Amino acid sequence: MDVAKLTPRQRRVKQIWGMLALCICGAAVYELPYLSWSYYDAAVEFYRVSNAQMGYLMTMYGLACVISYLPAGWVADKFEPRHLIAAALISTGVFGTVIIFRPSYPILMLCYVCYGFTTTIPLWSAMMKATRELGDSSEMGRLYGFLEGGRGFVPVLYGAVIIPIFSYLGEGAGGYRAILIYFVVLDFLCAFFALSAIRKLRPDEEEETVSSGTENGAKDRHSFGEYVEMMKNKNLWLLTLLMFCCFMIYESYSYITPYLTNFFGVSESLGAMISLIKSYGLAVFGGIAAGFVADKIHSNPKVIGIGFSLMVIGIATFFIVPAEPQLLGLAAVTILVISLGLFMVRALYFAVIDEIRIPLKYTGMAVGFASVIGCLPQIFIYSITGNLLDTFPGVQGYRYMFAYEFAAALLGAVLAFTLYRNIKKENQKN
Repeated sequence: MDVAKLTPRQRRVKQIWGMLALCICGAAVYELPYLSWSYYDAAVEFYRVSNAQMGYLMTMYGLACVISYLPAGWVADKFEPRHLIAAALISTGVFGTVIIFRPSYPILMLCYVCYGFTTTIPLWSAMMKATRELGDSSEMGRLYGFLEGGRGFVPVLYGAVIIPIFSYLGEGAGGYRAILIYFVVLDFLCAFFALSAIRKLRPDEEEETVSSGTENGAKDRHSFGEYVEMMKNKNLWLLTLLMFCCFMIYESYSYITPYLTNFFGVSESLGAMISLIKSYGLAVFGGIAAGFVADKIHSNPKVIGIGFSLMVIGIATFFIVPAEPQLLGLAAVTILVISLGLFMVRALYFAVIDEIRIPLKYTGMAVGFASVIGCLPQIFIYSITGNLLDTFPGVQGYRYMFAYEFAAALLGAVLAFTLYRNIKKENQKN
């Protein structure tokens, strides 16, 4: 496709279809490995596991993800993103099909490890690259905001279809099997949508111009020495640590659902709906709004700092609010505040790459490097939290969880505003 020959209207239509495909497919592929976020109690029953064993499943999934981030960047530069995204959907659906038959725990563990590979190597960097290829540098904040917001809104639609079925089937193992079947079929269908709708709209000549100041910049890309030089960028390290703090909170946030069902008298169906709203619905407003605000004030780190500040306030509130059914309304508002801040941060951390002067040709490696360290909580947070809940029954285990979430949010706010200050100083020098 010759991008230069597209009219503005044709380009906009293809951009909308491409973003729609990224949102729908990018949401669908993660539903299977993260089903325990919204259906935790049913997942534990269906898998016949303890809290600790459930934590180990997610720990192994996280470990597989983390070791896959660097190869994901390399793969994204070798193949078309739409082909990779389709491959991710199909392979994830295959392992979901195995789980439908309720395998033994070792096989279940193997499937979760494979989930980590299939949702990362062919998908993660490819999805970020495809998003960047949908527009020019002036649209990055909005595009990444729409990606996060869209990937948050679409699962709410998925949930609106499946939650009534889950409730009708008794909210237990039978309902969970129906959910698995639903998302396996969805993954296979989305693979075809990805192949047909995702296209590159960023002209090659613009990419080469931005990527390098040399005439042969496109030819000498990906040298090891240049990667090492890129990793000396102190702001990239700040971004990486900021991501680490965000993932400390994001990866443990699924335990809010059983917290509500166990101590606030919420049914599993209502808990699943609250979980969908907090985990996905707020991503729509938080992600999209954050993108537009960041473009308006010309600073992604500043908006990220505000997001972390909201999380600090919300998590601190959980230390004050007793876990009692009559305070469910206040707890729900607190969850919404935390979710808003969380998705403001998630929407923008990769948009920061433009501000910290990472050349376009290194975007894949920058995403991979930041993800390897930033996403490390995927490895250990579920095991730690699962063991805390088993070792300290009742509210006390959740108090410990809120403690490390609070520390992560506070440190994240400090890092974000430090990054904002660094970028501001560098811009003033230039």
